[in-house]
Amino acid sequence: MFIEYKNCIYCKSKSLTKERDQSFLENFYVKAIKSDLNLSNNKLKKIKIHRCNRCNILQNSPWFNADTSLRIYSNIYGQHNRNWTNLINFIEKQIKPNHGSLFKILTKNIKIKNYAEFNSPFMGLFINFFENEYKKNRFFYKNFSKNILGYLTARQTAGTSKNYQKNSPKIARKYLKQINFFKNKKIRKQIINKYLFVDNSNLCWWQNDNYKSVNSRSYASELLDLKILDLNKTIKQKKIDLFGIFHTLDHTFEPKKILDFALKNSKYVIVYCHTDKKLNKQHLFSLTNNFLKYLNKNKIYTFDLTNKIEKKFKSPELYFICSRKKNLINKIKQNVY
Repeated sequence: MFIEYKNCIYCKSKSLTKERDQSFLENFYVKAIKSDLNLSNNKLKKIKIHRCNRCNILQNSPWFNADTSLRIYSNIYGQHNRNWTNLINFIEKQIKPNHGSLFKILTKNIKIKNYAEFNSPFMGLFINFFENEYKKNRFFYKNFSKNILGYLTARQTAGTSKNYQKNSPKIARKYLKQINFFKNKKIRKQIINKYLFVDNSNLCWWQNDNYKSVNSRSYASELLDLKILDLNKTIKQKKIDLFGIFHTLDHTFEPKKILDFALKNSKYVIVYCHTDKKLNKQHLFSLTNNFLKYLNKNKIYTFDLTNKIEKKFKSPELYFICSRKKNLINKIKQNVY
């Protein structure tokens, strides 16, 4: 169940120092993990927080092996609650994910025609771009959502009557016709190309991230009109203007590979992550503010936006934008006070 992670998960350094403060918060994730894996507090306390002396990330070791982490993010907490709550809040109340004035700052300073995110589709700015395209009321969004759920569940016929199985294709086509009406470009404005890159990591919600029997990726591809691409199989891709990584860089076993991919394929990368010194037990690792110093030393130029986006934070978090091109980051710095 537990294995030692002796090397830094990001930079692969072997120089890790155990932190003095080993306290942790027993949140709903930890409670569920304890219950379903039959773990005592003493067993959880064996998971120790370390700091990488090279890149400054925090990392738990020992921690769960790949099979156990898959069980955690597929079975124990297969649904990404916050991810789906963001979408439901928008559909029901027109409340977008809380990123303060980030969307306004980024769209004002970056000309965005091609936008991408990594793994969880409702954590970042896709919903903001979606609203920009339609600018409709809640009745429109609720109707749109209802038709998508109907379409994606219409052919789920196992265990249903023969009559329903016979009629399910007709029902699906009915919903699809309505969806295509909603997607009509004549009623949309400021349309951009949107991509969701995925890596199917054992550290992230994906295969069981469902709501009303519909997976978040399937739902997002229909509602947000985005293309889903396997990051590990992508050979050639259009140059992306902005790549968003919202609370997902710490949910992969290969964070450096993910960030490098984003930097290679995009002019700018925006990252949003936890920076709590009390690294919780459901996480293998987390970034820190000093991680930015490491990136800058390695010619990944960064700008900390945390205190620029007019957001009240409930816990320690970090927003930063980065690029391989220093002049692009300097341009953002000059325009954002």
